[in-house]
Amino acid sequence: MKKEWKHQLTLLSLLGITSILFLSSCGLMELQEDKVNKRRSAILPPSRVFTYSYDSVWRSALTVLKYSITDQNQETGHIETDYVKPADGGWTRPDGTSNVSAGIRYKIAITLVRVRTENGKTGVKVTVDKKLERIRDFFSDPEPLESDHLEEKAILYRLERELVIDEALKRANPEVSTPL
Repeated sequence: MKKEWKHQLTLLSLLGITSILFLSSCGLMELQEDKVNKRRSAILPPSRVFTYSYDSVWRSALTVLKYSITDQNQETGHIETDYVKPADGGWTRPDGTSNVSAGIRYKIAITLVRVRTENGKTGVKVTVDKKLERIRDFFSDPEPLESDHLEEKAILYRLERELVIDEALKRANPEVSTPL
């Protein structure tokens, strides 16, 4: 009788400890994920409003990106590149101070939204987001990293220059239209 009672008590305590560990691990994982999302949302990605037509901004955005594109949808205004590894010829800082690691990779996501400016003109708000992550090993999940926003600002600058050049070419040759 005592033996059965000890056996049942051992099983119940083992079940209790297992359920406590399981429930607390899920809670900790959720808290860590929330912390990363809050930190990421605290710094907004670079964006800019262009007062050009949506089609010309879309074409220029596709021209400016030098990486392979995995997802593009003109109706929703979303462009996303494939993962790029800085060690394999990705973005390098202009000052040359780069800590390139084999485990770091990133993708660029560009979002285009039609907007009205303060003076009533229609424009296109372009947001460039660089999703940077470090992969420690094969079994662990990627760790999100913060971007220095230099590449995003460079993409916005190149986009602006592409739009200015396109507009100048249209003025120089008004009878030639740019292809859709």
